[in-house]
Amino acid sequence: MLRIERVGITTVQDAGRRGLAHLGLPSSGAADRTSYLLANRLAGNAPGAAMFETSGGLSFTSLDDIDVVVTGSECDATIGSRHAAHCAPMLLRAGETFSVIRIREGVRAYVAVSGGIVGTPILGSLSHDTLSGIVPVVLHIGASLRVGVAVAASSSLDAPVRPDRLQSLRVSPGPHRDLVGSSALESVLDGAFRVSASSDRIGVRLRGAGVTLARDIFSLPSVPLVRGAMQLTPSGELVVMLADHPTTGGYPVVAVVHPDDVDRLAQTAANVALTLAWSQ
Repeated sequence: MLRIERVGITTVQDAGRRGLAHLGLPSSGAADRTSYLLANRLAGNAPGAAMFETSGGLSFTSLDDIDVVVTGSECDATIGSRHAAHCAPMLLRAGETFSVIRIREGVRAYVAVSGGIVGTPILGSLSHDTLSGIVPVVLHIGASLRVGVAVAASSSLDAPVRPDRLQSLRVSPGPHRDLVGSSALESVLDGAFRVSASSDRIGVRLRGAGVTLARDIFSLPSVPLVRGAMQLTPSGELVVMLADHPTTGGYPVVAVVHPDDVDRLAQTAANVALTLAWSQ
């Protein structure tokens, strides 16, 4: 059993809820799937076990001896007064408190406990969906969370694994890539971008040159959206869909980001400069 001491910017995430896009529900789940899967593997959990996704401020006390693993962004994490290592299982003894004080580089850390967080799924998942407002596991000070049973022994890595710093997004043409026929659109897509501070679990906004575009470009019927779909907005910004993205949208989908780079983009902080690397 875990007792929440502080929530900070934290949600509970698992592998997500699949096959419900026709109902307008995102898949949700971890924004950085690579770090999420690594945390579960190191904790000895099943691949889809639920854990904390936090951007800092999380603190909980364990009522039993349990292993805890932190992956994802570099962060200042502690067990009591001791430093908590990255990508290595650590024993959290009954009565001790684990904390992620702040993220030092990146956006999100993943905190898994051996056995995973358990609860009552909503539509097959414990994932917090920020778009639809589905919250199977409510986090608040004093909340008690149940923990399951690990399926294997916890394990360590020879060296910590941290998300690579992203400089260029690998993208493939989207269904509306042919709209890049005008010089205005080309100047948008071929320029440099910076990650906007308004990004969240729904999508990452990339600020470009802010070129004014013809309105008829955006007179399109809504199309299905997938994780990594890159929409072009009337302001000239690009929005890359993340875990809680809407299932349809009416802005042009000019590209789709490589799945591995979606994970890395989810860990890219505001104001970092990026370019697009096109593949055919």
